[in-house]
Amino acid sequence: MTTTDSIGWREWSNAAFARAAAEQKPVLLAIGPSWCSATENMQRVSYGDPDVVHVVSEQFVPIRVDPDRRPDISERYTLEGWPTTAFLTPAGALLGGGGHLDPARLVVVLGQVLDAFAARREDADAGIGPAALGAAGESPPAPATSPLDPEEAGRWFDDHLSTRFDQTWAGFGPGAKRPHTSALKAALLRGRHAAPGRLADMVTRTLDAIADGGLVDAVEGGFFRYCEEPDWSRPHVEKVLTVNARLVDLFLTASRILDRSRYAERAADTIRFVHDRFADADGGFFASQRADPDYSALTTAEERGRHGEPPVDRSVYVDATATMASAYVLGGAVLDDSSLIEFAATAVDRVVMETYERGGGVGHTVTGHPPVRGLLGDHVAASAALLDLYEASGQAVYLDMPQELMAYCQQEMWDEGAGFRDRIRGAPDRAPPIGLLREPYRPFELNCHAAVVLARLAALTDEAHYREYAVRVLASQTPAYQARGLDGADYVLALEELRALDGA
Repeated sequence: MTTTDSIGWREWSNAAFARAAAEQKPVLLAIGPSWCSATENMQRVSYGDPDVVHVVSEQFVPIRVDPDRRPDISERYTLEGWPTTAFLTPAGALLGGGGHLDPARLVVVLGQVLDAFAARREDADAGIGPAALGAAGESPPAPATSPLDPEEAGRWFDDHLSTRFDQTWAGFGPGAKRPHTSALKAALLRGRHAAPGRLADMVTRTLDAIADGGLVDAVEGGFFRYCEEPDWSRPHVEKVLTVNARLVDLFLTASRILDRSRYAERAADTIRFVHDRFADADGGFFASQRADPDYSALTTAEERGRHGEPPVDRSVYVDATATMASAYVLGGAVLDDSSLIEFAATAVDRVVMETYERGGGVGHTVTGHPPVRGLLGDHVAASAALLDLYEASGQAVYLDMPQELMAYCQQEMWDEGAGFRDRIRGAPDRAPPIGLLREPYRPFELNCHAAVVLARLAALTDEAHYREYAVRVLASQTPAYQARGLDGADYVLALEELRALDGA
């Protein structure tokens, strides 16, 4: 019998995989965010089952990863959403896995994995060798890029948006309703010079549905993540900082362009919720609040007080904090509230200064260990927030740091013709990456955002090389945007923001 009544989860680390290799055990990798009720349920029920605890503790090396803390791992190993249950070799090759498993099914799957691992132990890592990854994890040849064609992209976007628009309930698609903030913001910007009436109607109907429907917590404020039903009902009631940041930015932008004060009021209500629930007094913002459907179903503050509020993940991530700080800066201007800009400055100063290393960029989190560094998302979001603060304050320090951070990205993450990788090629300590982390992943959305940051640097510094670089980054995503459906809106949004910087 095992001597423990719970699984001794480990962090993702070279030491954990070295142990798996030394003991010739497969790795059980559990992936799920702290805000996810399904992840919490599997952790409590399935991984709390005595039979599961016994098998995992004796026969596996168990590793647990929060995708908010390690987005690079999640991008490569998540299967069928969260929670993910993945099984790896000691070298990090993916043996298989899936989503949520109840205790009885999990015990069966654990036995199957052990049998398969024992049968193929000698060749279990065949798929992770040099032939599959390239020497030292180098990228495969870059795909051909295409020149920027804003007119073609605009026509495609307008047609795709119209095709996907839900004429009955607003929003996009016939099923679950998501905010699609990039698509709505791109439509807002395009509506100023391309079919404004049609685009404005889709945007305003969707914004009204978001502002008045199930996505909003009518008791405490803030937005839930998405709604399961086409009519904006049955929300998934976790509250995630980045989702709220993007919706604040969207409603503030809409209030400016469409001159609708109620959108500014919805943004202000959301900011009040964020500041009450997520703002860290030391600077920065907490990451999320766990879903609790029973709590969210209560319709008064008194009932909720008696129930007890869901836990807040008090992790402070650089990219998420910077994204909300940018929304605060915009809020300061639209809502005429300088205190929002002041708090944004405090937040950005903290997360940048506490994680920055000369020649090593910024880290990912100011809380928790082990520290994670070298992620593209942190550098792009921090640079954007710093530029927002520079435009609001005129302080030169807010212009100097983005130039250094984007130079670091160019040196450590850029693949000519293919775009930025999501992480540096090695680890900051130069330890070799594990498993699929050796494979390059070039995130579409972040590359589009990086192009905008570089174009803003060109406009603010009058240095033409930033503009040339922005075009190269965005051109690397030209072959991909149409295949991404509504998510391709990030490319169109970047084109519109580059056009605005050009004064077009």
